[in-house]
Amino acid sequence: MHSRNTVRYYLAIAALLIFFFFSNDFGLIDIQKTAIIMAVGIDREDNTFIVTTQIAVPEASSQGEQAQAVQIESRGDTVADALSQINVKTGWYPKLVFCNLIIIGQEAAKRNVFDALDFFLRDEYMSDGCLVATCEGTAKEILNTKTPIDPMSSVAAQKVLSLHAKQVGTAAPNTLREFSMGYFSNSKSSYMPILKPEKQQESSGEKSGENSEGGQEEKKNGEEQGAYGGTPEKKGGHAAVPAAAGGEESGSKSAPGGQQPEKVFSASETALFYDGVAVEKLNPEETFAFCMVKNKLRLASYAVESEGSPYTLNIKSNKPSIKFSVDDNSMAKLKIHIKATAGVQDTSFSQTVTELSNAGAVPEKVFEAAEKDLKKQITTVFDKSRKSRCDAFNILERLQKFENNYFPAFREDILDRLILHVEVEFESLR
Repeated sequence: MHSRNTVRYYLAIAALLIFFFFSNDFGLIDIQKTAIIMAVGIDREDNTFIVTTQIAVPEASSQGEQAQAVQIESRGDTVADALSQINVKTGWYPKLVFCNLIIIGQEAAKRNVFDALDFFLRDEYMSDGCLVATCEGTAKEILNTKTPIDPMSSVAAQKVLSLHAKQVGTAAPNTLREFSMGYFSNSKSSYMPILKPEKQQESSGEKSGENSEGGQEEKKNGEEQGAYGGTPEKKGGHAAVPAAAGGEESGSKSAPGGQQPEKVFSASETALFYDGVAVEKLNPEETFAFCMVKNKLRLASYAVESEGSPYTLNIKSNKPSIKFSVDDNSMAKLKIHIKATAGVQDTSFSQTVTELSNAGAVPEKVFEAAEKDLKKQITTVFDKSRKSRCDAFNILERLQKFENNYFPAFREDILDRLILHVEVEFESLR
């Protein structure tokens, strides 16, 4: 009798396990009825959310091609309402477990973005390590871009928002978790990288209108204005930005044959957020300085000009020293001391045989130029933070953690009552 009850017990356990394993939430799913969402783009039109989802197509290819994706657009009063329309339109059940990127369009970033992000924080299958980014124009345009790097624009975008990009200062990527922590902190401050599709450099024949398809010269677009009140990205004077992925912007001229021209992504600019709203933009040079102060850099390239000669330095940054002090009850001082080692990575300056034999050594004049330039960029980031009310350096959180006795007095207006002092010190690798 005992053995019979034991058998029944184990049979019940086995049945329960089989049920969980084959259920839609605990194990195998019907791939033909599931929308595997890789990325979500969120735009706003009046009070309506426009949600664009990039869905991986679960079809095997006899040609051995990479997985393809489709874009499904839906609308609703909330993000949850819009996503529910996917099932209505396609019969697919949306799954967010593989979603690794959320893109906030320009108009949506002008409002409290947590009206859009709240749903993802509540979804039990959504990873809080999902990358978040904003863009100029619409998120839909970003996801609809054609990339030479990957068939899925979202995967291509993730490559420029990788951990490596943060460590070399070419971007300041952020996650849903980290952005939320900044939003709910005392400072209500956070940031997102700005994704921008850029046309690949044309060949000399294409520039002169001598392309093989039509022989027509492509018209140049007018100079673009920055989405957050900034100027177009300037070239040079900061860490080199590698081409990593690509896409197509709305309104761009099609390539010969009716196909969209391929573009590459950059994320070298950064949007600062205060209380969930995009309030300021950092250019590539300022983004590099921002990453350095935030202790995100590891080994990076830094371009600087000294006495008319360009140098590219190989920088290894140490953890910055950030100290807060109060002289009286009205003003405070923030001292940022950055110490790093550097060597010459490249230069067009004519060198002697002796100089070349000690190639890693950096002339003192180059160090001085680099220190001056970096100090200027850090100061500019702080000035933009003060003006926009975004506590980009998390000064208030640092005050509460390390100088809690001063926290009540400076909580409301810390940025207005703060004097910044920046020191940058470079040492040669050799």
